[in-house]
Amino acid sequence: MTIHLLGTAAAEGWPAPFCTCDACAASRRAGGWNVRTRSGAIIDSDLKVDFGADTLMQLQRDGRSIETLRTIVFTHEHSDHIIPTELGWMRRPFTNTPPAEPVAIYGNSKVLQLIRAAAQAEGDTGARLHELRPFVAATTSTGDTILPLPADHAEGALVLRISRRGKTLFYGHDSGLYPEPTLDALSDGVVLDVALMDCTNGAMESSNRGHMGVDGVMRMAQELRRRGAITAKTRVVATHFSHNGKALHEELVRLFEPHGIEVAYDAMSITV
Repeated sequence: MTIHLLGTAAAEGWPAPFCTCDACAASRRAGGWNVRTRSGAIIDSDLKVDFGADTLMQLQRDGRSIETLRTIVFTHEHSDHIIPTELGWMRRPFTNTPPAEPVAIYGNSKVLQLIRAAAQAEGDTGARLHELRPFVAATTSTGDTILPLPADHAEGALVLRISRRGKTLFYGHDSGLYPEPTLDALSDGVVLDVALMDCTNGAMESSNRGHMGVDGVMRMAQELRRRGAITAKTRVVATHFSHNGKALHEELVRLFEPHGIEVAYDAMSITV
C-alpha cells in the first residue's frame, strides 16, 4: 500500500491567500515543504480520500492522473475536503476517457446531499453513492474495508480505518482528541501500519477540540500505543497544518522526532 499525500494543509492553505502573518511570510520565504495545499490523498492509484479544490493542481504538480480511480471516500462535507462540482470532470466532454465503470463514492449523508445537488444542477457523473455510517464497515468493489468512526469535528464528520490486502491505514483527520467510542473501536486487535493525525493547531496552545495540536497528536499516539493499535512498526504521521499553529516544517520535526512521529509534507509518499 502506498499513500500519496497530495496536500497537508488546513482549509486556508499555508501560506494563506489573504494573510501576511509571520508564519505565512516565513512560508513564502522558505518555500519547499513549508508550502502546503489543502489536504487529500491517493492510495495506490485507485482510491482517493477527499476531493477538494486543490486536487487538479496537486495532480499536475506531482505528475499524476486518476484515470484508474475506482473509489472516492470523503471524511466530511467542509469545502476544503469536497467541492462536488469538481467531480464533474469524470464525465464527457471534460474527459475523452471516462471511467470504464462507475466510480464508487462513500461519504456521510451531508456529503451525499452535496453530490446529488451538484449532479442535479450540473449533470450526473454516473458515480455510485454509498452512505457511510459510524461503526458500520463498508467493503469496496476492490476488496478494501472502510471502517468509518466518529471524529471530534463537524457533526457527522468521520475518521477512517482503511484496510487493503493485509495493510491498514488510519486516516485520522479532521478531528480533535478522538472520542472514546472511536478509541474503543480501534482497540479490536488490528494493528495500524500508518496513522495520519490532525495537527491543525501546531505548536499553539489549544483545547484539542475540533482539531489537535502537537500535544494532542502525542496524546493520541500514546493512547493508541497503550491500546495496541499502534506498535513499533506503525508509521505515525502528523498532518493537516494551519498557519495559526505557527511552527514551520523544521520546528515541527524537532518537536515530534523524539516521539517517533513524522511530519507530513505535500507530495509525501508512504509505502508499507
